[in-house]
Amino acid sequence: MGLLDYYRQFDDIGESEYNKTLRARRAQEKALALEMVPTLDLSGTEWPELPDAEVVSASVYQARGRLHGYPDPEATKVRRNLAERHNIRGAQIAIGNGAAEFMRSAIHLLAAGGGEVVVPRPSQPLYASLATRAGIQVVEPGMPDDGPDIDALARSVTNRTRVLVLCNPNDPTGAYVPSERLGELLSRLPEHVHMLLDESYVQFQDVEAEDACMSLVEAFPRLLVLRSFSRIYGLSGIRAGYAVGAPSATALLGALSPALGVNALTQAAMLQALRVGDPDIQRRRESVVMERARVQDALTALPVTASHSQANFVWMSAEGLSGEQLALRLEASRVLVADGKDFGDGRYVRAAIRDRHAADRLLWALGEALGGNGRVPGSPQ
Repeated sequence: MGLLDYYRQFDDIGESEYNKTLRARRAQEKALALEMVPTLDLSGTEWPELPDAEVVSASVYQARGRLHGYPDPEATKVRRNLAERHNIRGAQIAIGNGAAEFMRSAIHLLAAGGGEVVVPRPSQPLYASLATRAGIQVVEPGMPDDGPDIDALARSVTNRTRVLVLCNPNDPTGAYVPSERLGELLSRLPEHVHMLLDESYVQFQDVEAEDACMSLVEAFPRLLVLRSFSRIYGLSGIRAGYAVGAPSATALLGALSPALGVNALTQAAMLQALRVGDPDIQRRRESVVMERARVQDALTALPVTASHSQANFVWMSAEGLSGEQLALRLEASRVLVADGKDFGDGRYVRAAIRDRHAADRLLWALGEALGGNGRVPGSPQ
């Protein structure tokens, strides 16, 4: 076959068939390229980087030299550092094995024996699970994506309510309740109700000062604020957290504290993170705030609904797709997100916000998932 004969065989191929062939080839090339791309897991909220080497070294030093002795049951050095940082008394702080452990202990202590726990939805499923596993009744009023309705929450409180749980910023919506609105809600709660305020993501909000809501413990003795070292500090593996209460809440804080304190390795890592970790915390916070704004701005060009987040993740739904379907489409582009049905709303997904690279991958995958061939304003082309 000569050269001219070779090309004459394509004369009868129509333009649409030719384009179809090109599209199939392009899809095959894209699939092969994606096989070389590592999967990016944005389904969790813990910080992905390894901890500062000095923090790790502090724990290793304790492991080598102090494992034969009991740790300080009061975690005195850690409490002193936190008290200076938050400008409160050391007696107002309890150190424990993560915010979740404090949540479990407080729910059991305050609501056992016929009490109810109010947990707005959508929210962390762990809260309701901790109560139901203890045989405690859970009331789950709906919560708008922009934060709790103060009037609706107040109406959900009854004579049997003993605990109201709020995550602020909320997981999974990212909604943040400013201290002024939170104070309004606290002032409407009856005296038999405690509020457990989970501030595991508070360092990522840029609405007001980090301790604005925590400072309300001075005016509301039934407010208990929980903080974690698992998120922005990136120390999920050591299970570290603390609770802050009013000066009059020392008995409650003592009852919630581990009987013999937290282990020596955890105390050493917490203390060193507080001493040297501020530059890393600031860098991570700035990265999240910048990329969160860029992602949320880019989402306006897509057929999605996204809440205004003040956390290190976004909560979004796509037109005509369930959360599970959107998650599967993103997974096809090697990006993993959390299905919203686990949080009480199957229409949504939650995707973590980290650095620019992760944000670019998320935006590109969304463009692919929603038929835009990855072309989203603010994403890589």
